[in-house]
Amino acid sequence: MHIAFVTYKNEPLLFEDDQLIAEYLESKDIRVSPIPWDNPTVEWTSFDTVVIRSAWDYIHRASEFNIWLEKMKVLGVKLFNPISVIQWNQHKSYFVDFSKKGVLVPPFQYCPSKSQFELSSIMNERAWDKVVVKPAVSAGSFNTWVVENDNLKHSQQRFAELLRTNDMIVQEFRKEVLTDGEWSLLFFNKKFSHAIIKKPKIGDFRVQAKFGGTEEPAYPDLAIVEQAERILQKVEEPLLYARVDGVISKDNKFWLMELELIEPVLFVKNSKNGCAHFYEALVGLF
Repeated sequence: MHIAFVTYKNEPLLFEDDQLIAEYLESKDIRVSPIPWDNPTVEWTSFDTVVIRSAWDYIHRASEFNIWLEKMKVLGVKLFNPISVIQWNQHKSYFVDFSKKGVLVPPFQYCPSKSQFELSSIMNERAWDKVVVKPAVSAGSFNTWVVENDNLKHSQQRFAELLRTNDMIVQEFRKEVLTDGEWSLLFFNKKFSHAIIKKPKIGDFRVQAKFGGTEEPAYPDLAIVEQAERILQKVEEPLLYARVDGVISKDNKFWLMELELIEPVLFVKNSKNGCAHFYEALVGLF
């Protein structure tokens, strides 16, 4: 079997985590080639399957990326996760879908592009003293920041500017991110594999390593795993991989922060069996 791991042109080689997966797959006679998604010379149909891994520029080139997805559809390329899932998961309006289906999502206000919203009004009406503002199409905390009373005036200017061309999300800040950290539960073929907990550096709220955040293996209670599984069951399509990010409240409820189904880091380096679980899921979906 020969598969493509999709990257992007500025970082065409495999991310270190994906390199571990590729090495494991190659030990099972599955050849892996890293290919930037916008490489115009690639014969995508020559691969047994195409797996999106580090196409991390897609949020800045959404129109081109979606044209590429449509091309994959026309060509009949077997792509993971499925194209319909990738198209749906790009836009955080899935928060609206999930809220209607009973998923615990921190309260939020969805603000369509070109609409008129005041952060002060949103916060006052809901008695929120601290919120996270982010574009509905975003990744890696791009254009994401925390708003409190002391930066409200400046934030309104930035928010209004972004709102001219972007759908935006204003979401109540969950203090658990600072006190306990954010959990990432990893699933392959919707089966739980492993988990990590990410914590921001002092004075920040962003948990990503590039902002000074830390990550370490974590072991959630069965009740938490089951709550994350129920979230994934609301996605009808098959999923090679899924990362369910959230916080756990004091009453042991899992609150979904992000459902990462496009190009998440899978943290297999923090797991004993993550690569094996990826392989088993891949084979099981053929």
